[in-house]
Amino acid sequence: MLSLDTARLHTSPITTLDTAPANNRIATGGYDGRVILWTDDLTPVWSLLASDLVNHVAFDPSGSQLAIAAADQMVYVVDVENGLVRWELGPHQDDVNAVAWHPGGTLLACVMDARDLRIFLWDTDTGSNAGILEGHKHGIFSIAFDPAGERLATAAEDGTARIWSLADRRVLHTLQHPADPEQIAWSPCGRYVATGCDDGVLRVWDAATGKVLEESRATSAAVRFVRFSADGASLLAGSYDATLRVHAFPGLDLRSELSAPFQWERAAAFHQGDVIVGSFGSQPVIHKAAAPIPHVPRYTLGINTLCVSPRLDGVIVAGRDDGSVVDVRNGRILYTHESIVNSVAIAPPGRWIASSDYRGELKVFDLEAQEEKRAIRVPGGPINTIAWRPDGEQLATAGYDGHIRWWTPDLELVAEAEAHHGPVKSLAWSAVTGSLVAGSSDNTFSIWRGTQKHRAMEWEGLVLVNSVACSPVEPHVATASRDLVVRIWHAETGDLLEELPQAHQKSIKAIAYSPNGRMLLTGSYDASAILWTRSGSKWHWRRLLLHGKPGVPAVAFDASAALTAGWDGTVGRWNLSGQLVAQYLLRDIQRSCAA
Repeated sequence: MLSLDTARLHTSPITTLDTAPANNRIATGGYDGRVILWTDDLTPVWSLLASDLVNHVAFDPSGSQLAIAAADQMVYVVDVENGLVRWELGPHQDDVNAVAWHPGGTLLACVMDARDLRIFLWDTDTGSNAGILEGHKHGIFSIAFDPAGERLATAAEDGTARIWSLADRRVLHTLQHPADPEQIAWSPCGRYVATGCDDGVLRVWDAATGKVLEESRATSAAVRFVRFSADGASLLAGSYDATLRVHAFPGLDLRSELSAPFQWERAAAFHQGDVIVGSFGSQPVIHKAAAPIPHVPRYTLGINTLCVSPRLDGVIVAGRDDGSVVDVRNGRILYTHESIVNSVAIAPPGRWIASSDYRGELKVFDLEAQEEKRAIRVPGGPINTIAWRPDGEQLATAGYDGHIRWWTPDLELVAEAEAHHGPVKSLAWSAVTGSLVAGSSDNTFSIWRGTQKHRAMEWEGLVLVNSVACSPVEPHVATASRDLVVRIWHAETGDLLEELPQAHQKSIKAIAYSPNGRMLLTGSYDASAILWTRSGSKWHWRRLLLHGKPGVPAVAFDASAALTAGWDGTVGRWNLSGQLVAQYLLRDIQRSCAA
């Protein structure tokens, strides 16, 4: 539920943003569960706090109501004047990803994540359900009414966008994409829809025929945000290379690029001729045309990734939102990236750290010499994951372009392969089989021998493979996915060996094997970690509660403990019975402006 909040700024990344030209108001929502209303000069008006993450906010056409899509499975309708909740709509059966207002202002549509594939329509005069549309096969992430209020457009992680008739609730056109479309937007005239796709292509479609009219390949990184300007002459596209691009329409000629560290590319809008964006700071930022990028006023210090040295010295390294790579035990910043650190990995026998950031920068750091060895920029946008081969003589990287790249420790490219149709979320190398395993948001994982694909694993129940881990003692692969289930597979045959009991309440983000292969550790968007122990043929589990919103994105084992890292900026060290033995507050370690 929503409650009044005394905070005047966000304490986490801003995930969503909308503007109301009718009354010059701006609304933002964040990972911290806050919804803040701002004046057009960025003065806070009121703040509300939800019990879970805020995924989307949208003003009604008059600017008098604000709809809020939250990860607590609810939609809230709030009076903009005073911040009072008019309606609590739900609960739905999964996180609510997006909301959209009918141009008449009394009908609201919302879409959910992977466990609830329905499109709900709500009557905001009565607070009652006004209909349900069904047809998508995986989580729906974007929804929009056409300007006439006769059609509805949706984009989902099943590789399709769809245009629906509201009159008879049927699909008029299915817009097939080679990867998952993440966003869809109508042009003001209602003749076109634009989609942003994980394959890095911005597309404009004829809404009457469902045919592609124009494409822009200004980036190879996933396009996660699209929005037309009010006059229809410009199209704003945000991608996972941390860049917002303004395209002319028609033609899609590139007019300008806006890029700043720690920018959240899905929270943006046109604002009085300029562009306003959310950020990894505490408030939105307005980008004036032809002006320098302003300073982001404050950085959040969430942890995104964690790794442990294979040596007995117990070096634990974490990567954070502010671009820093931190030695967890002593709280010292080892080195920095210019943007969010997505992945870190320490090579056997423990000398080299490899790390990557949101803009595709890949670095290798010499832990013994305490100096940077080499840094390069990799094409394709953010690198999600890094894995060292067990002998430490090669590393693999993968990210939002769906490619796997193999490198020497000096970052000389060995090979490259197009591995998946969607972003690769996780890599793990098996010391038992010598294979590399990749998990992807295209709902599959793959097994590689050398640089050749040995097996592609598709399974009907598998939804968005967030993380993979290889057993150190058996030819087994464990997968963690959005469908809340941990599965164990044979790394050679690809056979499904077992499913663990469903213990998490939200998407599982991370998984790790213990050194003896008899324990697993998982981290989730439900802000918990779970320690799994095999006893005979059964798995028993214990929930580890330490971290706050929005969850636990990284887990690891060392020789004697389980480690969890939260987006709240803390690392927990647990004994193998599940008791907390140490807590490291990395959010208290500030990166200097000169770093």
